[in-house]
Amino acid sequence: MTTKRDFLRLAVYMFLVTSSFGFLQPFVPLYMEAEGLDRAEIGTVTGIGIGIALMMQPILGRLSDHFDVRRPFICFAALCSFSAYVAFPHVTGYYAFLGLITLGNVGLMYLNAAGGVLIGRMVQAAKGGAAYGGLRLWGSVGYIVTSCASGLLVWKSGGESLTRAAIDPVFRLGPFLFLVLASIAWVLPDTKSVREAGVPRKIEKAPLPINLMWFLAAYFLYNFALYGAMGFLSLFLKSLGARGLAITGTFALGVLVEVFVMRWSGRFSDRYGRRPALAFSFLLLPLRLLMYIPATGPLWVLGVQSLHGINFGIMGAVAVVFVNDLTSDATRGQAQARLFAVTGLATAVSPIVFGRIATQSSLLWMFGVASAISFVGAVIFMLRVEDSHPGSESLSDKAPPSLRPMLKWLDTPLLARK
Repeated sequence: MTTKRDFLRLAVYMFLVTSSFGFLQPFVPLYMEAEGLDRAEIGTVTGIGIGIALMMQPILGRLSDHFDVRRPFICFAALCSFSAYVAFPHVTGYYAFLGLITLGNVGLMYLNAAGGVLIGRMVQAAKGGAAYGGLRLWGSVGYIVTSCASGLLVWKSGGESLTRAAIDPVFRLGPFLFLVLASIAWVLPDTKSVREAGVPRKIEKAPLPINLMWFLAAYFLYNFALYGAMGFLSLFLKSLGARGLAITGTFALGVLVEVFVMRWSGRFSDRYGRRPALAFSFLLLPLRLLMYIPATGPLWVLGVQSLHGINFGIMGAVAVVFVNDLTSDATRGQAQARLFAVTGLATAVSPIVFGRIATQSSLLWMFGVASAISFVGAVIFMLRVEDSHPGSESLSDKAPPSLRPMLKWLDTPLLARK
């Protein structure tokens, strides 16, 4: 039986997991640059580290499904991330950062996937979007608090120069978020899957229907473009003259918008289906990435980054419940691990590709290539991916007659129409 206390514990969990990105996303690339790595090396370290960590996720997902527990794995993942990031101020060189980023991402990927599993097991599918969106928005609040606090910390440490010494305090304090996560892991609601008494547990394989395959293909390109480009956003802001709080404040604004969008997107997808909400996010991303190119100062980037709140406010909540719709309690760990493995693969390869483009051409060319890749992902989604929530209402049927032909694109993939 689900209680308010269970939701509170999960809200704290989401707050802490997403809080960690508030200091990692802006400052890991800047820290490596301060160490002397160029953009291509930063991209390669990031990509290889994520790629190696990625290979661990299916194993962790299947083990947690087999033993039907998540708490020990969450504790282990949090300790991995703590050990990695707290060591940043004590190491130097390419290979040291490669090892630490690998270890840190082993934990981060599982912590993200586990949140979707815990929520999916606790709520009914019909209300999954609202539940995940409502809990995930507390993660957004955590991100805002941590990013602003870390920006102030760097500013007080002489962040105008963005040297290692100025950024060190962020990595001396920020990783302790993971220690708190490790300690609360043992009180998280961990609903067991239902099975007949006396029947031994078998390791089932999560289904992979054709609709999910098309979605994962589009989702891969979406994340390849988005996170490949966003991995260099702090360096782009620095090149435009931003420092300290101006950098973290830019990230925080996008997440602030996300807080308002995420709860709405979950409820909207419960009523009108996952596809219309996801389609809007897929179509927005190519335009948003193009809009970084004309930037002449940090304020322009600040305005464009506010659109991230719309992108992630939809995709961050609805993609998780899209996958939950197509699986069962017995295989939900694998299904969410698969989703985050696709994200991980995209974020492993894209920094290497975009780091090379940024080094050999420019950051502006990088944004242009990212926009083109995300456009291909949007085309695949619009043409092929069907809704995963069949009990939903039709958005086009509720619209005025003049808008129905256009909104049918959001309801139904073009190649699925008769």
